[in-house]
Amino acid sequence: ESPEQFSHVLMLDADAALVRQDHDTLQLMADALEKKGKDVFMADEDWLVYGKGRINGGLVFAKNTEWSRNLFRDTVEAHSRGNKGYQNWRIGVLDQQCSSNEQVCLNDLWHGNPKEFFRPHAMVESGKKWNRGACVMRQCGDGGGASDPKMKKLGMGDPNLEIMHFMGASKGAALEALCGGGRDLTGGGKTGYGCKS
Repeated sequence: ESPEQFSHVLMLDADAALVRQDHDTLQLMADALEKKGKDVFMADEDWLVYGKGRINGGLVFAKNTEWSRNLFRDTVEAHSRGNKGYQNWRIGVLDQQCSSNEQVCLNDLWHGNPKEFFRPHAMVESGKKWNRGACVMRQCGDGGGASDPKMKKLGMGDPNLEIMHFMGASKGAALEALCGGGRDLTGGGKTGYGCKS
């Protein structure tokens, strides 16, 4: 825990990028949490045909509340205990394990028996907007393919896109997507650190 007392904490995979320079994406997520009275903001994988409702752990945005701090304490404790599980979570969950990664753990909390303790404090929004898999710009091999062919046509120019996630095989598309086509989403110019090839 930080003595800085930040209002919010963002956990964003290193292969994801905020792509809107015309407004504050983080403030939009903070506003959504406030409007819905929630503590934790996540996005699903609805950019895939079979991904709606499945949380992608590459984006977790949390308001600094006692509940969210306890959630992260609990998930770390459950993960460290592995298959033994964790009996009495601070957020009220009983006997839940998180022996794999955070994405599996978050989906277990959202979809499983602990959802009565988790869902009142968490929200899952559309990954098409908030954490889109970059495979949609080429070809998605998993999850039945891209759920909307317009995502490929619009690419990084989609006005509804906030965060593009260059996970898996789509990592190779990052340079062109962030630096090509007359744009520089890194802010450092074509020869700057982010775009220099």
